[in-house]
Amino acid sequence: MFSQSVRPKMPDGAKRSGPAHRKSTTTAGRIAPAVAGALLAAALSPLAAVPANAETAGMGPVDSTGFPTWYSDGTVRLQLCYEAGKGCLSEPPDPNSPASYPGNFPEEAFWFAASADVGTIGSYEAALEAAHVNGPVVPGEQMGFARLRFRFDGLRPNAQYTVTHPYGVDTFTADAAGGINSTTDAGACAPTDTVACDWAGVGAAFLGDFGRGTTASFLRQVNAPAGTLGDINTAGPVTGAPSGSNSVTVAGPDAGGPGVNTVTQSNFTVQGLIATDSVGGPNTPDLAAASDSGRSNSDNITNVTAPTITGTLPAGTAGPVQLIVDNGAPRATTLTGSTYSLKLAPLAQGRHTVQAVAGGLNSGTLNFTVDTTAPAVAVTAPFPSTPSLDTTPTLSYSGEAGARFECQLLPSNPSWDPTCTSPKTWDAQANGTHVFNVRATDAAGNVSLPASRMVRVGLGGSGGLRDFNSDGKADVVSRDSGGRLWLYPGNGGSGFLARTQIGVGWNSMSSIVSVGDFNNDAKSDLVARDSSGRLWLYPGNGAGGVQARIQLGAGWNSMTSIVGAGDLNRDGKVDLTARDSSGRLWLYKGNGSNGFLPRTQIGTGWNVMTSIAGPGDLNSDGRADLVARDSSGKFWLYRGNGTGGVLGRTQIGSGWNIYSSVVGSGDLNGDGRADLTARDSSGRLWFYAGNGTGGVLGRTQIGASWQVMTSIS
Repeated sequence: MFSQSVRPKMPDGAKRSGPAHRKSTTTAGRIAPAVAGALLAAALSPLAAVPANAETAGMGPVDSTGFPTWYSDGTVRLQLCYEAGKGCLSEPPDPNSPASYPGNFPEEAFWFAASADVGTIGSYEAALEAAHVNGPVVPGEQMGFARLRFRFDGLRPNAQYTVTHPYGVDTFTADAAGGINSTTDAGACAPTDTVACDWAGVGAAFLGDFGRGTTASFLRQVNAPAGTLGDINTAGPVTGAPSGSNSVTVAGPDAGGPGVNTVTQSNFTVQGLIATDSVGGPNTPDLAAASDSGRSNSDNITNVTAPTITGTLPAGTAGPVQLIVDNGAPRATTLTGSTYSLKLAPLAQGRHTVQAVAGGLNSGTLNFTVDTTAPAVAVTAPFPSTPSLDTTPTLSYSGEAGARFECQLLPSNPSWDPTCTSPKTWDAQANGTHVFNVRATDAAGNVSLPASRMVRVGLGGSGGLRDFNSDGKADVVSRDSGGRLWLYPGNGGSGFLARTQIGVGWNSMSSIVSVGDFNNDAKSDLVARDSSGRLWLYPGNGAGGVQARIQLGAGWNSMTSIVGAGDLNRDGKVDLTARDSSGRLWLYKGNGSNGFLPRTQIGTGWNVMTSIAGPGDLNSDGRADLVARDSSGKFWLYRGNGTGGVLGRTQIGSGWNIYSSVVGSGDLNGDGRADLTARDSSGRLWFYAGNGTGGVLGRTQIGASWQVMTSIS
């Protein structure tokens, strides 16, 4: 809508007849002397100033008529239309003689006017008008305003009606006779002996931003006659409505007749005479190409906080050139030939306006947006199961509207694919751990951090699955008190098939850990520490057993806990975490073969924990996590940060001190979410299904008599 500097309603003038709410073919109206004082007071009040957030569109010089020669919406300049034979709503009193001021000049004239007859109920009008304070043409009494007028009758008395129109939405209540007669004159100004009319404020009242972030445009007829925005005698469809509604719709009881509550008119008569004078102000400023970042250097969206503004000065317009930034104080530019430029001081985030002023003339308004905020992006459900027998994984993502997205799949497709669309299906991948990354770039050129998800292709283990027999289901390995090692094959439904003995003599090991695929051969492996502190890798054979062991290290008897952490740093290789006797937590990054990279300390104070486990990705963010139980029985999730460490902890349970063993069993029930198993003091084995958001669901008993087992992994 218009700004809220409201001129008093004008009574019907000589050019209107009949009831006050009768349909009108002109926006003409004079100010009666009785209201001139009130109007003058309103004009001089703070409300009459240019609205703080409005853009002042381009305005021509004030000529001998005392009115600006033209107003511009940034795309077209409309001259004041008052001469006979040019399609003007108002003409001189003597149309057969040349127009002259004040002798042969109309009391009112228009830079722009649009009118629509709406069904049989009345009319809608919008205009940018020139007039005189008391009606007759008197030098020194020139004034202007932007007008909206609604005149409807035949409506239901006292009922409410909503009018959606090219310049906004208004709601009215019909009077007792069923009529609506409303006129709003915004930006109205009246001169005094010492104060001239604020013509820029008049333009701003019509050409403000209308809450849409751009200078409001003049409405124009489709296929308007050359040199005009339309015809005042023949109604037709229009375009350019700043509200987005190129029609007038009245909605309310019986608006379109008995029982019809909506009536719409899309045809308007329009007056708009395109200016032909050769004298103009500086052209509308623009962002220099290097200052309009992003995928387009003409969309006026940039992440450059201190952009350079450029423009040209037409021949005949005197310099220097100043810039008005966000309606602030003028700033001098550098004028080189006919080109002016200025690098602005850093600007805040959001929308900004710039207008050039030279030779007493204003340019159109540049509207641009500074945006340095990276767009949002996230990998979304449905998530692919991991691991998966599908070698061509499909992943989906969502992100900021209008952004462009790039994808990669590490390690096989390291180059960013700029044509990535969601869902993205990759070509056939080799067995192993893959990391899907997607990043977004917005219109300003801001690039997001990648959103990621880890996917295991092919059978085998990872941080999320321990599959020793290569059937795609998570398994559990356990040692009994006699040193025998048993494989409990998962049945894919949180239980087990018949167990199989896979080793003897394992009571020499002080720690046995199911780590997933440590050596990257797509088969699940075991790591074990013997009583002398040597650490051994037992490569899985993919058929439920293990192969000849390989020594990974020595001196590991200083560690009080060894955990298969999965791929904690997301490099596609399985890692270990270990806690030493002083409570320090260490990350041992796997090298993807048969060893480790140099260790990294990732925590302290972990000696308060009585159990530490690596469940895989418990919260479905594509990063391996850790869980731990403290001495009071509280159970904690330590979310992985994806770079080898953990974020702040979250409590996900209590009372867990009833369990003598807590194991991260991977995805035991095959629902694509990491799970946990726990053994209580009576030997019952419990299954805790992960909920996919960092917690667990209710427990289910999946075994008994497990107290004979001295190790579960």
